[in-house]
Amino acid sequence: MKIFFLGPLKPELTIKSLGTIVIFLLNGCSIRGEELYETILQYRTHLFIQIFSFLVCPILFTILSTIYRFLTYQYQLSIGIKALGTLPSPVSTAAFVVRAIGGNEAIAMLNSTIGSLLGTLVTPILLYIMLGGSFSGETKSFLHVLISLSSTILIPLGIGQLARIYFPLFINRMNPYSNTINNWILLLNIYTTFCQTFKQRGSMNITLINFFILVITIFSIQMFLIFLLFSTCRQMHVRPSDTIAIIFCGSQKSLTTGMPILQMIFPENTSITIPLLIYHPMQIIIGNYLTPKFQRWLKDAKYEWHHRISGRV
Repeated sequence: MKIFFLGPLKPELTIKSLGTIVIFLLNGCSIRGEELYETILQYRTHLFIQIFSFLVCPILFTILSTIYRFLTYQYQLSIGIKALGTLPSPVSTAAFVVRAIGGNEAIAMLNSTIGSLLGTLVTPILLYIMLGGSFSGETKSFLHVLISLSSTILIPLGIGQLARIYFPLFINRMNPYSNTINNWILLLNIYTTFCQTFKQRGSMNITLINFFILVITIFSIQMFLIFLLFSTCRQMHVRPSDTIAIIFCGSQKSLTTGMPILQMIFPENTSITIPLLIYHPMQIIIGNYLTPKFQRWLKDAKYEWHHRISGRV
């Protein structure tokens, strides 16, 4: 594997590798084992969200990737769109929106935990299958990528869980600072990615029109996913508060989990992460815009739901 040393600070080692280890170590410390046990009680809802995230989304994003590549001839960005569809739900973004609307926050939090754990295994497998048994022309084998992911993601997660068991007092004192540390590492990671992306801009050959088409494409798929999930939940008569959680968990993608995984699989193709870097702030903007609208809908839907249940009784 070819490694670029980007200056004296060596961000490809200190930020991308060591930073990723720290992020997932802290995630392992913050995940409560009892949360995973509680998901058994709502396994159907979580199963629906995970099937949508790891089966329906990859299919939809692959179709969208093909259309974008046909319109712009941007191969790397089209791979980035395809990879975006394989990522899990975000750890915190979806929960914040669900809480603001008044939906079932417990489902959002527990689903994010499951999605983050599954994503570290399922995302590389899906990408390997979708890219025809190779990672976008990279010489690395799937076993090599799996070993890299294990050393930087799975092992730190496991160590974090063990630390939570054997050093609970220390972990409880550290947890309030974990989000701040994660955010700073992620911010530095994004900054480094942008620097490397602009350094490779000549080889990317992306125009302003192609970038605008990419933004419109990502906006369209987000709105389509929200509409699809909302319509499906209404047809299946899902509880209104659960509907809100399903909509935002199923339509949003994790930057915290996705960025390290994509950088580990595609270390020399930083442009592949551009769709994710656009998707993340856009899902926050869309969530904030739809919050008051879903709040009004939820109020009316809860009244209708309780009236229907009372009528059956």
